[in-house]
Amino acid sequence: ESMKTISEEQLQAFILKAREKKSLSQATDVPDPLSQLVVDEPTSKGSKRKISEETARISIPIPKKGDDGTAGGDSIEALA
Repeated sequence: ESMKTISEEQLQAFILKAREKKSLSQATDVPDPLSQLVVDEPTSKGSKRKISEETARISIPIPKKGDDGTAGGDSIEALA
């Protein structure tokens, strides 16, 4: 019962905040939040790309060491 009352209060507060955000977004126009998203997207994508590149660089060389150590080494010797 206590959880239900808390959830109801949270829902009411959330609805009020949502309504305030809607009124604010309408007052400030759409370009403002969009410009903020555009500014945030490149940074988030950049950080994600850096992380993915780092993880790729870390994860890819490990299997390559095992594969290239045998097949790669043999192919190099065969070519030489």
